[in-house]
Amino acid sequence: MRTILSLTAAIAIAAPTFVVPTLAQAQSSRSYGRGDVCQYERRQAGNRGTLTGSLVGGAVGAAVAGDGAKTEGAVLGGIVGAVAGNQIARKNFRCSSYPKRITHRRDNCRWVQEYNGRSWDGFEVCRTRGGEWRPSGRG
Repeated sequence: MRTILSLTAAIAIAAPTFVVPTLAQAQSSRSYGRGDVCQYERRQAGNRGTLTGSLVGGAVGAAVAGDGAKTEGAVLGGIVGAVAGNQIARKNFRCSSYPKRITHRRDNCRWVQEYNGRSWDGFEVCRTRGGEWRPSGRG
């Protein structure tokens, strides 16, 4: 019973990291960094996935491990979960070509897509004069 409660608590703590606003209108003030927008977002998503994967993997590893090996199970589960979480989360953001419905393309902008848990949401991000990438409102 204690392991089920621990696992439930770990999932409850980790779940909000995946809940991110994905509509372009909701992200009008969100910054996507100064360098390559695709690389920056993949790195950020990977960091969130690493943290979440290590927490969940550690809890599952400790729950599955035999008597007297709970610590080793938690460490091994945390490592495996961190690697898996990183790789899975990095695939939740991608840059793509503009959809055919958008005929005017700006030179300082890119089309990006984020996975919101159910579907891919596409929108445009443009580089500001300060060099930061921000959503343009087209999506």
